[in-house]
Amino acid sequence: MFYGSWICVQEEVTIMTSLLQIIKRFQQLAPLDMTIGGHEGRVEIGPQTETEQTNTTVNRILIATYPSARVVTKASQDKANLLVTYRSFFPFAIDRVTGLDLVRIRLLVKNYISTYTIGSGWLGARDGITDAFALSLGLEKIGEFTTESDYGQRATIGRVCKPPGVTNHSGFANYIAAKMNLDTVMFCGDLDDDVGDILVIAGSIVDVPDIMNARKQDLSTLITGELAPEVRLLAKEEDMNIFELGAFVTEEPGMKRLRDSISLDFPDLKIDYIACTPLVQGLRPYKEDMA
Repeated sequence: MFYGSWICVQEEVTIMTSLLQIIKRFQQLAPLDMTIGGHEGRVEIGPQTETEQTNTTVNRILIATYPSARVVTKASQDKANLLVTYRSFFPFAIDRVTGLDLVRIRLLVKNYISTYTIGSGWLGARDGITDAFALSLGLEKIGEFTTESDYGQRATIGRVCKPPGVTNHSGFANYIAAKMNLDTVMFCGDLDDDVGDILVIAGSIVDVPDIMNARKQDLSTLITGELAPEVRLLAKEEDMNIFELGAFVTEEPGMKRLRDSISLDFPDLKIDYIACTPLVQGLRPYKEDMA
């Protein structure tokens, strides 16, 4: 007697993730109406209509703070379909592309890599760039700091935090340097002043109205990435103590957090992160008799 056996073959189902699905998720994390300074979330290079984005499949994403030549090269080498950055290729409208911009764009287009800038909505979002920066500093958040968005909404850009114990700004500078692993911390103000409640705003987005608003709230210590010279001068005149750590330094923790968040939302995708190389170093020149 012959006894037959059943062989069950389970077909592997491949889940396809479209570019539009990912964009929709980014728009939830960084709402468009929270845009500040024209830095909105958008596809810069790649499909522009929803139909095209629906028909574009993504299986590998590279996340970075800035789309440098090094970052673009890695995206190409890793065969990524999508490059996501906080800082955009073109913050302002242009009528032609030349130089390094042209080289980067050609490499992306040649390898069918779309690019998406997450926009300033991610700056003050819950668990976004400023939150991740405050967490890296080990500071306890006690309030939010808002400004007016490009759409007339109140947009959170900063966090008000408690100082880590009783200290003056000289000791606090050492604390910051240790937390962020920095050799140099730029400071403007009075090192002997005691540190009160601290305003933390990542990146380089602080403007004149934000300084005035902070002083109205009796905030006299600001930690940020970079300030424009005229904003720094006003802050000094308003008796604010300012720590500037470099824009990329303050933005990197939030982009790492974005990688973690998107990895949970799309577990079938390969999502990598690349840190930006510091562009400058603080040097103490030798005196002639020390050379």
